[in-house]
Amino acid sequence: MRATDVAAIFVCGVCAAACVRAASITGEVRALEAQPIYTPPSNSSPVVLRFYVPDGTEVKKNEPLLRIDPGQAGARLRTLESDYEKAEAKAAAEIADRRVKAIDAELAYVEAEAVLGKARIDASLPRELLSGLDYDRYRGDLERAERDLILKREQLRDARAAVERRSKDAQLELERIRLEQEYQQAQLDNAEVRAERDGVVLHGFDPWSGQRFDEGSSAQMGQMIGEVATIHNLGVRAYALESERDAFKRGDLVRIDFDALPGVQATGRIESISAAPEARQTWGTGRYFTIDIRFATDPGKARLLPGMSTRVRTLRDAAPASKR
Repeated sequence: MRATDVAAIFVCGVCAAACVRAASITGEVRALEAQPIYTPPSNSSPVVLRFYVPDGTEVKKNEPLLRIDPGQAGARLRTLESDYEKAEAKAAAEIADRRVKAIDAELAYVEAEAVLGKARIDASLPRELLSGLDYDRYRGDLERAERDLILKREQLRDARAAVERRSKDAQLELERIRLEQEYQQAQLDNAEVRAERDGVVLHGFDPWSGQRFDEGSSAQMGQMIGEVATIHNLGVRAYALESERDAFKRGDLVRIDFDALPGVQATGRIESISAAPEARQTWGTGRYFTIDIRFATDPGKARLLPGMSTRVRTLRDAAPASKR
């Protein structure tokens, strides 16, 4: 290999290394412990955000953040309350009617037992004390009383079974209505999202249209449309184009500049890099890796807020940056 070729390769390597050190990407300040706001579940998708607190609103824990149209859940819940009362009253009336029939069947069974007892006494009389006609009649009455007792026993068993069966059916019917009530109530409750912590509401952007989510917007069910962020425990999330991915490695130091705070710099350390790139429609057709960064130096008194845009520059060998 000629000396000129070696020199050219060396120069290319130096230039490549310089390019790696000079890589710069866009990011934003984010709260590391933010509460994500997701679109509530619904029977239809997309859903309309009927209520959404304005972007930048400070909220307290348990305050409502978002509400969607629960659909027919409210009306259906009122209908189910009426259905439950009707089913309960109907079941009580039918069970009472069957219990009356069971009592009648029990009385009939007791009477049949008494008739059988008398028939047995009559049939036990010696033949020589009776005429042939009476003897045969008593024997016939005994057989008829025995058959009648068997029939009354079966009728009593069926009547008691009817009471038990109707009671179980009523329980199942009422339980079905109760479970549907719980489901509709859950639909009604899930139509609203409340804050799990104190913080500031930050609206997200639709990845397809690039528009900021706001009250009246449409969103897919389960889609993250914002977050409740705090000004404590902040970090940076940056996005590297596929062609810039090799310039960043986990554990590398990077220098962070804040667009809204000229002259303020901080040093961060790359904590994680996504395994696969994702499209960001608002930035064009490119695909970007997500890079999460923690501050390696305290930004000091700089008032950082979630959502601030930043520039992240590779600085593997850099000492911690000082704030100017």
